Amino acid sequence: MVRTVRRIAPLLRSLLLGVATVSTVTVAAGTLVGCADENEPSTWVKRLDDPATTPAAVNRLVQFFEDAMTRDNKDRNGPTVKPLLDTIIEPLTQKCVAGDLDERSNSKLIKFISDTRDPRGAPCLIKALKDYKPESTEEDVRWACRAVGAMKLKEAAGPLMEVFQKIKVSKPKAGAIYRDVYDAMKQVNDPAWETQLLTNIGRPIVDTKDIPNLRDEMFWQITSAEILGLQKSEKAVTPLLKMLLSPNKSQGHMTAMLALVKIGKPAVQPVVDLLDGKNAELVEYSKVEQLKGAEKPTAEQKKAAETAHISQSALILGTIGRADSVAPLLAALTKSTDDSAKAIIARELSKVPKSPETVTAFQQTYEKLPLNASIPPGIGARETLLEASGSYFDASFVPWIVKTALEAKGEEADVAPIRDASLATAMKLMTADQIAEVDKLFTKAQTGADGKPSTVGKAFEKEYTMAKALLGECKADAECYLGKAADNANQQKDTQFKGIKAAYMMGIFGKPELREKIIASMPKLTNAAVRFVSVTVIDQLSPQGDAAVAQKLQAIVDEAEEKRNEEMIAANSPFKTVIYRLNARSQ
Repeated sequence: MVRTVRRIAPLLRSLLLGVATVSTVTVAAGTLVGCADENEPSTWVKRLDDPATTPAAVNRLVQFFEDAMTRDNKDRNGPTVKPLLDTIIEPLTQKCVAGDLDERSNSKLIKFISDTRDPRGAPCLIKALKDYKPESTEEDVRWACRAVGAMKLKEAAGPLMEVFQKIKVSKPKAGAIYRDVYDAMKQVNDPAWETQLLTNIGRPIVDTKDIPNLRDEMFWQITSAEILGLQKSEKAVTPLLKMLLSPNKSQGHMTAMLALVKIGKPAVQPVVDLLDGKNAELVEYSKVEQLKGAEKPTAEQKKAAETAHISQSALILGTIGRADSVAPLLAALTKSTDDSAKAIIARELSKVPKSPETVTAFQQTYEKLPLNASIPPGIGARETLLEASGSYFDASFVPWIVKTALEAKGEEADVAPIRDASLATAMKLMTADQIAEVDKLFTKAQTGADGKPSTVGKAFEKEYTMAKALLGECKADAECYLGKAADNANQQKDTQFKGIKAAYMMGIFGKPELREKIIASMPKLTNAAVRFVSVTVIDQLSPQGDAAVAQKLQAIVDEAEEKRNEEMIAANSPFKTVIYRLNARSQ
């Protein structure tokens, strides 16, 4: 029995020792795991490989990045952020591309890679674009587009175009991200897209009552037209003209117009051929498109369709604003027998480089127009030309404006609006020595809006007082007027006319050197109307164009868009036409 016990004891000791040994190993292993530094990104990178720890690893690594960005004041190249990204961006990108993450982790990862703006994350962003499922993965596409656009990732151009072709802005979720897709398309702007973009703008709009389809089509076509303009695509000239000649695509007309201005010189001759009626195919296309919405066109509608291409062509040539647009416009003005077309052509003459010929043609056209003549959509033709005459920034217009207003004869309902418009423009253009001349119109008797005896100037008393005071302060000093235009006191609604008047006087007395000073003052020119006149002055002082000035104006536009400052984006909207015109003139 004793022997048996003695034999069992070593066995028990051996078994216990084995247990102890195993326990020691187990404890040691636990100690090794516990020693892994939870604050080291490399620890969490290793855990990406284990499906059980992947979600937590993604969350922790993203948190590392966010903390580093805070420490480095949002500097992606900061001393904390850069080495961190060198450690984590590629493993996380590989995990994203592998496609085995749960939906929540995948979306978090895409947003993180977007936030890094690191080109090494491109494969993940491209995958997010390729995996786009309408009304499902819009948030992933939003973040992918923001980074693809910001980094101008050319390798993402194909998948980005696929998203663009697939997205329908009429759908709720897509409607929330279309701006991100649009921005990315403009920023990447791959020349290889040209054929598809041309196809897009060539599609007809069959039913304007189908609002969802109309919204989708116009998003595709407006975006395509804008990018073709950015590409200066000469192949796009005729398709863009067709877009402008189609009333069903009216929402895209301004974009198509500006695209042609960006293309510039190559667009001029095709437009001249359309204006002259030499392009029979486009003239016929215009007639057909004009009458599409009329089931039984009236004689008046048919007549309007016959000449619709003339007004549109004149508008394009004027907006391009090159010197070689002048002769075709003057020739068309001479040949035209339609009052509306004449008024539109004359209006466009105010946008091309000024000459004695353009001024004479403008004024003669105005004088021959009936008092009740109108242009689409039912706006007074004479009133329109009076407003346009201000764009000449020429004080010699003032006596002519006053004279024609005083001599106007006809029904009070026709004459009164013309005299009001005349005084408004004369106040903007008059110099100090012309006040007495303008006084004649200001004090001219007419019936007021209430039917009682009044004067033309009654409704303009406050503005007229401001204008006269300003002329006394600055006289013929262009820089003094710039200071008044930029004065914060003149940016308010109730005092803005003083700023507007000052801007007009900059155009009258300013020289080309003033343009740089106007640009430098733009941060102070916060009133939209004052800002508009000021950038128009830059346009007028650049008859031969100026790519360098255009670039500086573009920088102002880009800054507002990058900051997503909607108020300034709206205030800068007139800049684009001037920018493209300055570039077109300099070609």
